[in-house]
Amino acid sequence: MQSFIHLQVSMKKYLIFFVIVSVLGISIFVYLFYSETGTLPTLAKEKYFFVISVIMANLSSLMVSAIDKTLDKFISWKKMFFTRFVAGFLLNFIAVSLLLGVLGYSIVLYYKQKAEPFYLQWHEEIWKLGILNLIILFIYEVFYGWFYSYRYFASTQVDQLRSERWQMELQFESLKSQISPHYLFNCLNTISSLLYKDSKVAEEFIRRMADTFRYVINNQKRKLVTLSEELAFVKSYYYLMQVRYQDHLQLDINIPSRLMDSKIPPLAIQMLIENAVKHNEISKSHPLFIYIAAQDNTFINVSSTKTIASNAHSLNIGLANIKNRYKFFTNEKIIIKDTDKFVVQLPVINTISNTDDIIIPYPNLH
Repeated sequence: MQSFIHLQVSMKKYLIFFVIVSVLGISIFVYLFYSETGTLPTLAKEKYFFVISVIMANLSSLMVSAIDKTLDKFISWKKMFFTRFVAGFLLNFIAVSLLLGVLGYSIVLYYKQKAEPFYLQWHEEIWKLGILNLIILFIYEVFYGWFYSYRYFASTQVDQLRSERWQMELQFESLKSQISPHYLFNCLNTISSLLYKDSKVAEEFIRRMADTFRYVINNQKRKLVTLSEELAFVKSYYYLMQVRYQDHLQLDINIPSRLMDSKIPPLAIQMLIENAVKHNEISKSHPLFIYIAAQDNTFINVSSTKTIASNAHSLNIGLANIKNRYKFFTNEKIIIKDTDKFVVQLPVINTISNTDDIIIPYPNLH
């Protein structure tokens, strides 16, 4: 059914195109005939020439369409607009002029039946037809370029709106996952138990918990944050986890100060730590050690010991999210090494301008 509807739409489009081009061809013939004879051609006497003008106009339009489609593959309107416009205009003018010259020569020989060459018989008409051809093709290329630009702009706007909507939905899901009843219950339960054991630790826990919520809320629309901001958030998140797991969870951060102003997608490192906590057993007999360090000033390594087999499917979802976000900012690939330790190498991102124009998916922490 859809293919049939598509066929109907295509046929309707080509029919409209055929009618417009045919009317244009007939109009040119009527103008040339009137400029020479001072009278309008009649369908009864000049019916063959009406048919010929329709054929010539449609052959010319097919040739122009083929040339433009070919040029679009080799010269980009977006990158070289002026070059593409000039190339299309000149090639189309030369091709249509040659086509009209060959067909016109045959018609003139048949129509005039005189001894002198056709360019001496119809030199005024040839000039008029050439000028009309020049004007029509120039206007056509202007509209073709304008239509391409408008279509590209409209497509870009639609994609951006769609990406923004997708981003907002993912941001909402991410924020909802961070403020889920389960997460709040665990935190509040920890606070409740700490109030009776150690009020100072409970106070620090509440402060760090507030820091994590503030970071998520403040950066939910940002594309990149500094590494120092992300690590400050990671330390607060680690404190919450360490209160729960005690000394069975250890985090070591060794990053040189010169990399602290480099950029990173929000929650990227936190997601890796959360995955390590989620997919490993953490106990006195199976402690979990996580190391964050720099490698040659080009990668941030996040490695963790392995205590049990990871849930590969769930882990891949989080890693895929991080990979997709990094693609917007660098051509460097995220490197994953799964040996005796699980290591994820995040490329160092230098300062990028105009990041507000980049739409990226926000991580879903589940």
